[in-house]
Amino acid sequence: MTWGRAAARLTGLALALGCWEFASRRSSGLAVAPPLETLEALVRLLERPDFLAVHLAASLRRTLCGLFLGLAAGLLCGGLAGAWPVFRDVFAPFRWALMSVPGVVVVMLAMLWLGMGSLMVTVIVALMAAPILYVSVLEGLSAVDSHLLEMVRVYRFPLSMRVAAVYGRALAPAVLSGCTVAVGGAMRVVILAEALGANEGLGHILAVARTNLDTAGIYALALLSMCVVGLVEGLMLGPVRRRLWRWRE
Repeated sequence: MTWGRAAARLTGLALALGCWEFASRRSSGLAVAPPLETLEALVRLLERPDFLAVHLAASLRRTLCGLFLGLAAGLLCGGLAGAWPVFRDVFAPFRWALMSVPGVVVVMLAMLWLGMGSLMVTVIVALMAAPILYVSVLEGLSAVDSHLLEMVRVYRFPLSMRVAAVYGRALAPAVLSGCTVAVGGAMRVVILAEALGANEGLGHILAVARTNLDTAGIYALALLSMCVVGLVEGLMLGPVRRRLWRWRE
């Protein structure tokens, strides 16, 4: 990262904190918690002996398991729909339903079908992530150059080279963008599902804070979820993105 980009990001962070402080001063503490109180509440959360090992670990486990299942399902269904158009028509109602139904409705239905607990939250994350990756795969396959495919057929490239050099280069940016969107959406869905139907996790802590009118605690959990998504994107997707651009070059 260049000094210019670092300065721009620091400027944006300072601007966001300034707007946050201004909003907290203009409103009651019950509506907008000040940044300092939010940081103090976050420290108190992290000091709880059960927070990291029980609640944060449960949310991360559900998020990662749901993402893995959703990514696998999205890639498989997207590949089938891209190779055989009949599958695109078969999957269209499912894709439309999963991408249009509000998340809270999916959570309530999953609670009726699967009960409360980790299985319910994991299935919800997978159902929310799968259509994002499905659409990403279809977009990537549609971007493959038809002239390049014709050349591959004429020169009879082996299947491994065809997958890596043609489809892989077209799919990688779209799939990576889909993964970035899915990671943020997965954390939001996990917290929502846990707030409505779990007895552990960040969503459960959020529900308790809402019941106790602990505004600073609610803002602290929101800040923590942002940091978790940023770490996952930076530590897992960031290296993949850099290697992808070097590979494409």
